Amino acid sequence: MAIMANSLPTEGKGIRLILGEPVQKDFFYVYHGNIIHSEGGAQTLYVMEHPFWGRILFLNGTLQFTTRDEFIYHEALVHIPVQAREEGKIKRVLICGGGDFGAARELLKYPDIEEIIIADIDPHVPEIVKEYFPELMPGEDPRLKLLITDAYKLVEDYVKEKKHFDLVIIDSTDPDISPEGKTIELSHSLFSQEFHELLKALAPEGLIVQQAATPFTMKNVLAWTYETFVKVYGQDEVYCYRADIPSFGGDNAYILRAQGETPIEPRRPALEDTKYYTHEVHRASFSIPKFWQEVLK
Repeated sequence: MAIMANSLPTEGKGIRLILGEPVQKDFFYVYHGNIIHSEGGAQTLYVMEHPFWGRILFLNGTLQFTTRDEFIYHEALVHIPVQAREEGKIKRVLICGGGDFGAARELLKYPDIEEIIIADIDPHVPEIVKEYFPELMPGEDPRLKLLITDAYKLVEDYVKEKKHFDLVIIDSTDPDISPEGKTIELSHSLFSQEFHELLKALAPEGLIVQQAATPFTMKNVLAWTYETFVKVYGQDEVYCYRADIPSFGGDNAYILRAQGETPIEPRRPALEDTKYYTHEVHRASFSIPKFWQEVLK
C-alpha cells in the first residue's frame, strides 16, 4: 500500500459535509452531501445537494423537506382538508408559514379557490426556494399573494378587521418544547392556545389544519397540539390524520378542526395531477395506530 495518495477530485459546487440532525438522545439522522447555499439571520438555512434525496432544505439544523418526497407532506396537508368539503365551499385560504410555496402550489389546483394568502415571517425562505427548489413554485396566478410578515400579528389584524377565511393552514417548523423555556423557532407562537382563539374568530365555520411533527420521536408535539385544538374548538370538531414521509423518518401527524360533516369522507372529485393523494388514501389517513390514540385520550 502506498504511503501517500492524491487529493480527492472536486465533485461539484459547494462544501461536502456530513450533517447530523438530532432526533432523540444519542440518535441522529446523518446526511452526506454538498452544502450549496447557507445563510444566517432569523433562521439558519442550509441547502444540501444529496445523491438520494435530491436537494434538501434545513432550517435551524432540522430537515424541512427534500425534492424527492416533499409532495407527500404538501398533498396531505392541503388535499385532505380541501377534499373534505364540496366544491365552492372553500374560497379564501390563509397559509401561516408556507414560504416554500408547496402548499400554495397544491391549493392552486382548485379553480373554485378565489384567494390564497401566504404569511411567512422569513423573507429568505421564498427567495431560496425560487432559486434552488423551482419544482415547488406554482405558476403565476393572481389568486396568490405572498406577505412577508408575522402570521400571528397578521391574524390579530385580520380579526380586528372582521375578515374571515374558509381554510387556515399552519405550515410551519415544529415548535420549541424546552425545559429551559428558551424559544428559538419563529413558529412557536403558532401552536399556542392564544393563537388558536384568534383563528376561531378568523375562521368561525372554517377548516383549520396544523402539522404536528412525527409522534414516534416527538410525542409531546402531538399531545400539545391536539390538546390545544380540543380546548379551543371542542372534542367533536378535532380530528387527527397522518402521512408517511420517508425523509421525516415515519408518519407525520396533522391535526384538523372541522365543524359539521366529518372530514373522513372526501366530498369532491379527486384531482388527476397528484402523486400521493387519492380518495382511498384520504380515508385511510384517519386510521391512526393505537399508541397514537393513547396519547390523544
